[in-house]
Amino acid sequence: MNIDKIRLYLLCIAWFTAIINVIFGQSAITLANAGVLSLLLFFGLTFSRLKKESISIIIILLVVAIILLDRFPNFDDFLSAGRFTLVFAALLPTMTLVRSASLKMDRIRNSQNLLRNLPTNISTSGFQIASHFFGSVINTGTFSILSAALPEDSDKNYRKTIAEACLRGMNTSATWSPFFVAFAVGQAFIDKTNSWIAMGCGILVGIIFNLVSLPVFAFGSTFNKIKYSLACLSPVFPILTLIMFSVLSVSLYFDFTALSAVVLVMPVLIAVYLVFNLNNIIEVYSNTKSWLLNSSDDITVISIAMLVGYLISRSSTINEYNLLLDSALFPTWSLLAITPLIITLFSFMGIHPVISSTIALSLLTTLQAEIHPALLMQAHLIGWAAGTMSSVASLSILTCSNLFQVETRQLAFGPNLLTAVVFSLSSGLLLSFVNSLI
Repeated sequence: MNIDKIRLYLLCIAWFTAIINVIFGQSAITLANAGVLSLLLFFGLTFSRLKKESISIIIILLVVAIILLDRFPNFDDFLSAGRFTLVFAALLPTMTLVRSASLKMDRIRNSQNLLRNLPTNISTSGFQIASHFFGSVINTGTFSILSAALPEDSDKNYRKTIAEACLRGMNTSATWSPFFVAFAVGQAFIDKTNSWIAMGCGILVGIIFNLVSLPVFAFGSTFNKIKYSLACLSPVFPILTLIMFSVLSVSLYFDFTALSAVVLVMPVLIAVYLVFNLNNIIEVYSNTKSWLLNSSDDITVISIAMLVGYLISRSSTINEYNLLLDSALFPTWSLLAITPLIITLFSFMGIHPVISSTIALSLLTTLQAEIHPALLMQAHLIGWAAGTMSSVASLSILTCSNLFQVETRQLAFGPNLLTAVVFSLSSGLLLSFVNSLI
């Protein structure tokens, strides 16, 4: 048996035990521990295959851990952190399964055809709106769908414009969608009630961003043009509505986090789809298997970041840093206002939001400052959205560059760079103002 097969088996064991852990909790702790050990073995076999960028992120995380931890964790600490992390390791495989199935759906193909036939003068708004809604469920899988919707004779400038629009649309759906790793990271530090409040805030932020940015980049988009663009999504609205309703219903009824609900609900929905579309099973399985191995970097980085974040949040050393943040030098309003901007700027320097967000949330959630948890959650989501919109280290940029055949630096250092800065700064100030009113 080759190494890739072993890695795949180990990851599937971790995925399965994560689902069992969500359902049964402490009563299945032995099985969860087995899943943790499988995940650790997966890391060990994957490390030599990681990209240089991923190794750099992991090194930074380990340095942060050394600085912020008061002692070296024992084996029980690692097991506890591993059980907490297990569900994060299950999210990306779950979303990979969703992506594989979505590419086979007729309704999505119908939306692709409608987008392909949009008049040139409204195509930018159409693709931005489409990517915002598709991205809310399938994340970077959006770029596979929308790049295939481009006319075959598209020139380089047109592809670049559409790629930038897709990045703005997809990434800003992270301000409210429970299907993003960003939301899962936030819920690791913010309670469920305030996370749902943050989602409501994020929906408003997403609407405002699109209403402001569309006229700027689509050269005078009107509400009629937006309405025309939304019509391209009519075939997939029933699917997106069903998915969102199912995840939110399970989460609220069983008192699960959004992440746990996604990991439980989506495989069930995909299984139901495949029962009625048996001819797609082999291809969905094949694509999921291939993409799982190709997403090893993301699974490893996200999981290690959550391990470090869990251990940091329970370290007494963090209180020393809180004393500095809680001093008169850093008034409460400034901490909330600059959080999205700091996460964004670190992203521009190649430091993924999973690092900066984990540190920021670890510090600010234990700070005795008057920051509303829901607004802090939203500040983190805005920073994540803006940072990944225009960063050379962003998976969104790399995926979009490859599929739309546009150079990475053109996407990272194009007009979206200024958009990300303005978005993060203005949103942070708005959140700070709202916080002062509460």
